Amino acid sequence: MKKKFTISIFAVFLFVAFNANAQLVTINETHQMPTIGDSIHYLDANTFGFDALGVGPVTAKVWDFSALMNTGSSVDFTYVDPSTLTPADGKDSFPTATIARAESAAPGYFYYENTTNNINRIGAYVSVSNHMIYKGGTVATEFHFPITAGGSYNSTYYGRYSTLGAGEDSVTVESGTLSISADMQGQMILPTGTFNQSLRLHVIESFHIKAYIFGMAAVDYLVSDDYYYWFVDTILQPLVIYGITTVDGTAQAPVLRYQPISSPTTITNNNIELINLYPNPTNGIFTVKSGANNIDKIEVLNSLGQIIYQNLKPQNNLKIDLSKYSKGEYFVKTYTKDNFYINKIALN
Repeated sequence: MKKKFTISIFAVFLFVAFNANAQLVTINETHQMPTIGDSIHYLDANTFGFDALGVGPVTAKVWDFSALMNTGSSVDFTYVDPSTLTPADGKDSFPTATIARAESAAPGYFYYENTTNNINRIGAYVSVSNHMIYKGGTVATEFHFPITAGGSYNSTYYGRYSTLGAGEDSVTVESGTLSISADMQGQMILPTGTFNQSLRLHVIESFHIKAYIFGMAAVDYLVSDDYYYWFVDTILQPLVIYGITTVDGTAQAPVLRYQPISSPTTITNNNIELINLYPNPTNGIFTVKSGANNIDKIEVLNSLGQIIYQNLKPQNNLKIDLSKYSKGEYFVKTYTKDNFYINKIALN
C-alpha cells in the first residue's frame, strides 16, 4: 500500500511541476505513426561523455548533443506489409499484425497491431528457434500519442518464447510491463542543427523468460530496458535514442543513435512527389527521375532494410536494374544534402 501511495504522490508532483509552465510540448500521432514503406535512418554515436539529463528545469531543458561522435555505423528501420512476408518470416504467428518492422543491423521482424494512437508490439520473430509471441490479446505499447509533457502510459503483456533447448516443458514470457513517461521538454542541439519544442520520453520495459520442467520454473531470465527517446512533433519517430538493456543484472552495450536531419520541420520519411519511379511495378529495369536538386546518393533496400544497390554519383533519369533479385517490394532512398526521400518500387 505504501508503494502505491508513494507512486501516486510522485505522479501528482510531476503533474504540478509541469503545469507551472503553460507551454507544454505535445507530440501528436499525425506524424508519428509509421506506415508501410517508411524507412528511418539513424547514425550510431559514441556514448562517451553523453548526458541524457541536460541542463535547466524540466520544462526548459537544454540538451547539447552537438559534439556527438559518429561510430561509422548506421541503422535503418524499414516498415513492411506483413502479408508480403513468408511463413519463414513468422507472419503466420501474427495474423492480426498491421505492419512489421525490419532492422538493417539484425535479422527478423518485429510485428505490430497498431491503432490510430498506439504503436503496439505483439511479438518478434527471427526463426522457429528464436521468437516471442504475446498471448491473450496483450500488447506492449511502445508509444502512445498524443502525449504531452508530464503525461504517462502503461501496458502489460505475456506470451510464449522459443524453446531454449531439449527437455523444457514450455518457455514463457511473463510479467511483461512497459511504462512511458514524458518527463522533460526543451531545446535539443544535434550536430545537424537545433530543435526546439523537443519532448523526452523515458521508457522502461521488463519481462521474465521462464523455462518450466515438470511445472516448475527451472530457468528464469529477467530482461530490462531503460531507454530515453527525444521526439519533435513534425519528425517521424524519435530523433534521438539512448538506452541500456540489462539481462539478469548484466548491462549490455549502450545504444545511442540519432536521425541526421537538419530541419526541425521536415518529415523526411514519406514518399515525395519530387521523386518519380517508372515503370512501377517493374519487371526489373526502372528509371528514377528526380525533380530535386543536388542528389548526392541513391540506394535501393530490400524488405530487411539491407542495401542491395548504391550509386554515389547519380544522374537524373537514372536506370536501375533489379532483374536478378526476387519479386517483391523494394525501397528507393534518394539523398540530398539536407534530407532523404523514400519511394517504394514493386518488382513483378
